[in-house]
Amino acid sequence: MAIEQEFKDIELDALLTLATERYEAGWRGVQMLCVAADEGIDLIYTFEKDGFYCNLRVPSIPKEAEVPSLQGMFFGLFPFENEAHDLFGVNIVDMALDFEGAFYDVAVSEPMTVISPEKKAQREKAAKLAKAQAAKAAREAAAAGEGAPAGQAAEKKEGE
Repeated sequence: MAIEQEFKDIELDALLTLATERYEAGWRGVQMLCVAADEGIDLIYTFEKDGFYCNLRVPSIPKEAEVPSLQGMFFGLFPFENEAHDLFGVNIVDMALDFEGAFYDVAVSEPMTVISPEKKAQREKAAKLAKAQAAKAAREAAAAGEGAPAGQAAEKKEGE
């Protein structure tokens, strides 16, 4: 038997409504996981019914966002929601079983959001490149505004 599943991106404000619909239709809450993304944390909720899996992704949760707990409907999500809080810093509100930051004993707050030195170097390199490209575009725009072609303006400045 092949596993059938779907993946859907949803907005955070639709999460509770969609979870309630699944609960009332007899779905089971399988898991909730987090992925550290550049713009925040992606939350992925997996629901199952009759061998079909529905994965709802809430992309780019900002740090200040309040995420509603689904434990009232799917109590088995309690370890996942506590993990999201302790390891990723997700602000999950109204948890039925809330370990208040003590689910994991970790030395670093939100350890899963810490980036590797390699990733940090890549981000810094990309930022420098973007800054250089923006400066070049600004110089070319300024030169074009003076009536001289961009290439000639750059040559003139170097030859002065």
